[in-house]
Formats: sequence, structure tokens, C-alpha cells
Amino acid sequence: MQISKFNARKINAGKTSSHWGKDFLTSLLGTTLSIVLTFGTSALLEHKMKADIQRQTAMMVIHDIDASVELVEDIANYEDEKNQAVQYVLAHLDQIDALPADTLALALKMIADTDGDNTIFDDSKEKIFNSSQDIWSNLDNMAFVDNMERFYRERSYLQNQIALDPIFVEPITFDEYSQMKYNSPASDHSLDYAAILKEKLMEPRVRFHIDYSMSRTRAYRSFAQRWRDISDRNKFIMNIDDAELAEYIKDSQRSGEPVGRRELIGQWERKVNGGDDYYCEYLQNDSFRQELREHYSNVFYDGDIHWTIKSGGTWHIKGDTLFMVNDPQSSEVLVDRSGVTYRPEMRDSVENFISRYFDEKRATERLRKELEIHPRIDTIYATTNKKHDKLEMIVGRDQNGSVTCRYLKRRSGGSASDK
Repeated sequence: MQISKFNARKINAGKTSSHWGKDFLTSLLGTTLSIVLTFGTSALLEHKMKADIQRQTAMMVIHDIDASVELVEDIANYEDEKNQAVQYVLAHLDQIDALPADTLALALKMIADTDGDNTIFDDSKEKIFNSSQDIWSNLDNMAFVDNMERFYRERSYLQNQIALDPIFVEPITFDEYSQMKYNSPASDHSLDYAAILKEKLMEPRVRFHIDYSMSRTRAYRSFAQRWRDISDRNKFIMNIDDAELAEYIKDSQRSGEPVGRRELIGQWERKVNGGDDYYCEYLQNDSFRQELREHYSNVFYDGDIHWTIKSGGTWHIKGDTLFMVNDPQSSEVLVDRSGVTYRPEMRDSVENFISRYFDEKRATERLRKELEIHPRIDTIYATTNKKHDKLEMIVGRDQNGSVTCRYLKRRSGGSASDK
């Protein structure tokens, strides 16, 4: 039987239609799978990224708690020291003129605002936390957020107490303290601590402040303990251990790459307080020498007194940390007054001033004795840039609990003792 051309075309069309259907289904399945994989992968990546940001932010604010705890404990300890000094002075009022100047100065700091700044805490991390609430939306345990909000409320409350509460605010205001310095008859406007304390310690407002010293100390330590508990609780919630937090702190506070022995060896310098200079040289034999050169001017003479503090010791690098061990006997203070001139009638005042405050021998002995009593080992996180001509050194914390960074540049030619 012969098949007509029409039917043949129909049959062929049926086969073509069948193949087209299979190809279409395959293409559709492939496209659908591709879309699922694409959006699924994107969702997973987005979730992971959000979780990473969440964890980094958690460590940031936990570190903020720990830094605040350390700061408040330091304030409490300082309050104890000032109270001991005041009580000693009160017990020896009849001998106050013979008491050590540093004890009298510490007692005055108990009752006077000597710096004019009652801002204690850095709130930059709190602002970041408050502006990133969306990252906590998928947190399984919202107790973490509740704990942080409680901490920041309490810290704000304590800051306000320190700034406004009569129990915390020093009775002698900064303006009053500044006026006392301005009216001082001394050439350098130094204060007669004994005379001031004789007068001020009798005032009711001052005695009120002294009487509440132990209450302030207890309050500081109570806040510190509560915040320490919040920190421990949040570390537990987020499963953050001390090692991970320490690594985060180290990474967040440094930039560049850890400095190695080869990159560190050489001479470095930086400007300090405008016209003052700091030099340091790290030698091949694992020793170092450093100089701080300061200059002092005064309205009573022309020119500058140049005050140079020299010291040295040994250094070594362990992991990513630089250790500098100071040698007391290498310490020395040098004074250069060759550029100082004055009017004849100012001779006695200027010479007495220089003799009192710029005596090389006394300053050197005092520096060496201090280092012998309190041996100094500087622990520094040091990093360098790609060119290895700049250093970032994280050397400690300031009064607000923030790290102190120093930046040095490689010195071109010469040594610290030659410049």
C-alpha cells in the first residue's frame, strides 16, 4: 500500500512535534532548575553574609562592654587612691605643709574638676548597634539584643550621673580650678596645694563629696559587675569564646600586614605634639635605642629649652607581637639650654625655674629608679604597609578604653643619635 505524500508529511510533522515537545520540556526544566539554583544560592550567600555581619557586630558590641567594664573598674580604683590621699591629709592637717606634693595633688583631684571634661564613654559602637537593628531580625535568641539594650541604657544612666549628680560631680568646678591657677603667684602658675586644701577641706560641699567617696566606688563596681555578667551571657548566647574575641579585637584594631624582623630593623621617626620628635632604631643584635626630643618655651625667657629622654633595651617578635624590654641603666635625660636668653632682671627667676624643673641628674636618677621599681616591657601589635616604610603600633588604651595607635615612618639615613 502506498502512502500518500500528504500523510507522510503529517506523520513527519507528528515526529517533529514530539521532538519539539521533548526539547521544550528539557529546556523548561533546565531553566527552572537554573533559576532555583541561582536564587537558592543567592539566598544562601545572603543568609551567610548576614550571619557573618551579625557575628562581627556581636563581637564589636561585646568588646564595647568589656572595655567599659575595664574603664569603670579603673575609675573605681582611682577613686580609692584619691580617697586614701584625702583621708591621709585630713588625718595630718596640722602637718599639711610638710606632706608630699604628689599626695596633696591627688587629694585636690578628689574634690576638683581639673580637666573640664566629664565625658567618660565612647558611644560610637552604640550608634552602630542602634543603626543595624535589621541584622538581628533572624537571630534565634533575641535575649542578646535585649541584653545590649539594657547595657547601653545603664551606661547612659551612669554617664548622666557622673555629669550631673552632686554625689559624683566635683565641688570645685573646672572654672574655679582654672581661676586658681590663673591667680597663682608662681612663675609657672603651679598651685600651693597645702594652702588650697587648708581652705577647701573645711567647706561643707567638699566634705559632702568626700563622705560619699565609698558610695561612688561601690556604684562603679556594681555597674562593672552587672556589665561583666551581660558580657558573659552574650558570649554564651552567640557561642563566642575568649580566643575568637581576642582575634577579632586584634584584627579590628590593625591594618596592613604583621611586621617581621627584616621589615622592622632600621630607623623610624614620628612627630609628637607639633615640634617634638621621637626616634627609634631597631638593631640587628636585637637591641633598640630611642629618643624623645621635647622643647619648652616660657614667657619669662626667649628661645627653647631642649629636653631629650634617651632609653634602650632589647626587642623580639613573637607571632604578631613586638616586645620591647627596657633597660633602666640605658635611660638618660639631657638638657640643652644654650638657646635660652633673658633680661637681666629675670635672671634669678629663670635660673631657679631651670634648676627646679630641668635638672639632668635628678631627672635621670628618677627615670632609672622608676624603671627599676616598675620594670617596663612594652607589648605592641605592629603592622607595616606594602612598601615597608610606615609602621602602625597599637600600644595600649586611653582613658576612654580606646586603643592608642602610633604611626612611624622609616627614617632616611643617619641614626637616632646623629640627627
